[in-house]
Amino acid sequence: MLWKKNRDAVRPAKKKDLERIGELRRQAHELHQTGRPDVFQKPFGDAMDAQTRQMFYDKNALLLVTEADGTVCGFVYATFVTEPATPVWDSRSYCKVEEIVVDKSCRGQGHGTELMQKVRAEALARGCPKLELNVWAFNAGACAFWTKQGFVPYLYCMESKTELPAPMPAEEMQEN
Repeated sequence: MLWKKNRDAVRPAKKKDLERIGELRRQAHELHQTGRPDVFQKPFGDAMDAQTRQMFYDKNALLLVTEADGTVCGFVYATFVTEPATPVWDSRSYCKVEEIVVDKSCRGQGHGTELMQKVRAEALARGCPKLELNVWAFNAGACAFWTKQGFVPYLYCMESKTELPAPMPAEEMQEN
C-alpha cells in the first residue's frame, strides 16, 4: 500500500487532540444531519464537546488518532463490550467501533485502514473474538469502506412510516 510521505503513526489520543477530534466529529455530524435530518439534531455544541471529553476518559474504550504532517487527520473510538447470557442469547464479548472519522482532505490515503488495524490488534489482545459497528445505509462511502475492511451485515434494522401511502385508485391501477 502506498502511504503519504510524511505519515505519522497511529497513537492513543492525548488531551491536546480533543479539540481536533471535536472538529472531525462535526464533519461527520454534518454528513449525518444532512442524510437523516429526522434523526440528527442540527446544533453541535457544548454537549457534544462534553461527550468528546467523556470518550477520552472512558477506561473501557480505545480512542486513537492518526496524523499526517503532524496534524491529527482522523480518529477512532471503540468500546469493549461483554453482554451476559439471557434466556434467549448466549453471553458474548466484542469490540464495538462507535465512531471513526477521517478528515475529508485525508481520505483515500490509508488512514482509516491503519486505525482499524490498531483496533483489531487491541481487540485480539483483549480476547475479543469480533468487531461490530453500525453504519447508516445512506452513507455509501462508509458502507464501501467497511466492506473493504471485511465487515458483513448480520442484522438489518428497518423502518417504516406509521402513515402508509393512500392506495392507488382502481382506474389508475388499470392504466399502469
